[in-house]
Amino acid sequence: MTSPPPFDAVHAQRELERLEGGVTEVTWESPTGKAYRLAVPPTVYPPREDTDALARTLARQRLKPGSSFLEIGCGSGAITVLGASKGWVTTACDIHPLAVSATRHNVSCHGLSARVVEGGPGPSLDGQRSQWGGDGMYDLVAWNMPYLPAPEPDEPHLGPLEEASLIDTDSDGLYRRFLSMLSRGALLHADGVAFVVLSSLFHGSTACEQAWAFGLAACVVESVEFDDHERLLVVKIWRPFSGAMMSAVEVVESTNQVLLHDTSCIGTSLRAEHQTAGRGQRGRGWESMEGAFLGSWLVGDQGHFSHGPIDQVRIGASLVRLCSLLAGGEIGDRLCLKWPNDLYVRDDEHTPWKKAGGVLFEGLTRGRTSRFVLGIGLNLGFLDHPLFSSLARAGVHFTPAQLHPMLHALVASHFQSNDGNLVEPSSHGELEAAVDHGVSCLGPLFYRGLRQDVVGLEKTGALHLEGGDLVDDPNTLNWSNVQLGIDRL
Repeated sequence: MTSPPPFDAVHAQRELERLEGGVTEVTWESPTGKAYRLAVPPTVYPPREDTDALARTLARQRLKPGSSFLEIGCGSGAITVLGASKGWVTTACDIHPLAVSATRHNVSCHGLSARVVEGGPGPSLDGQRSQWGGDGMYDLVAWNMPYLPAPEPDEPHLGPLEEASLIDTDSDGLYRRFLSMLSRGALLHADGVAFVVLSSLFHGSTACEQAWAFGLAACVVESVEFDDHERLLVVKIWRPFSGAMMSAVEVVESTNQVLLHDTSCIGTSLRAEHQTAGRGQRGRGWESMEGAFLGSWLVGDQGHFSHGPIDQVRIGASLVRLCSLLAGGEIGDRLCLKWPNDLYVRDDEHTPWKKAGGVLFEGLTRGRTSRFVLGIGLNLGFLDHPLFSSLARAGVHFTPAQLHPMLHALVASHFQSNDGNLVEPSSHGELEAAVDHGVSCLGPLFYRGLRQDVVGLEKTGALHLEGGDLVDDPNTLNWSNVQLGIDRL
């Protein structure tokens, strides 16, 4: 049955009836084990599973008392109460006036202090930033975002106050608007971090890729799955490698070699228009195609880093994800990962798969010190070549200069730690799916002359074959759907 037009007299009456229901009280237990009584007015979002997931994430943060904290969309105030209880200088905002009143009340009732104001990110009519977030910068920002898309005009609507809590009515999308703010240097200190809660049915399915496209590092740090397979994801977002240089030169022998031998800090990146002595796997030459992205990152030093096949898989799978987003949608029939570290492309189902990019880790040890670099090469311009192709064939139309900050963010998402632990923006299941998709596109594969099916991906990144063999060297495999000689890159 089609509902009346949104927000007519029927909706207004229903909203008034809900408001007459009175305030309810709930008990919310924080991750610290303390129980808080919270007053929740009608139409205000109460603490739920997503609140708990965000609270667990924030409780793990190593912020000192006096650190600055902003909660956007505070609802009934559970997260604001948690921040204030940890001694953080807390600001909270919500576009729902009853949520603002509830949060102020709940903070005060527990003897805590926080600045709570009405407003939030959105079009200018929803309030400028100075209104809801002040003009300062924060060490930590949290937002349990509305994660339902706006309904079509002929679909059932919630009342206006309910929609304020649950539905993203921003024409640009609140998540993209938030990423845009962070990428422009707003809200967060250089070393600050933000956490957002998103649904896998909405922006959550490509949350990290969208952040990378804005030049922001991102990874999923916690998730809650429901019986209908929807997942609520807590996504961590930060500015990549604060303080590290991201440079470009016209010509260099090898970007990997430059970073291996200089004294740059972790996260330093170098991009070159041309390489005269680029290298691929096992010391093979890495041919420079005109207009290709050729760049390297210092990802480890002082012996604190070692890499294996799983790191190549992580970067390769993430590159496929980013390219799919940049191409405007699903391109799985034209782009895939060849285990462990190569990107392959084809024009359509009638043309052969050709290599369009690759990943290379290299290390250098001198005495007790070691340095490790990650090199990424991606063909971008249209190529007419018997062996190689480019991402342009898959719909990715970006220049090396445009891609550099995106890849900088992607690399940081894997290898930068700002809370004491390396982060992993891909679950092992996602990595297995990327490898399986590549096998289905480029296989069947052969090992020691025998056709083999892949039955799993080990935690180390090695392939587990049906015959029981574990393979960690890609040079021992032959892929039946790959042109002879294509692996020379």
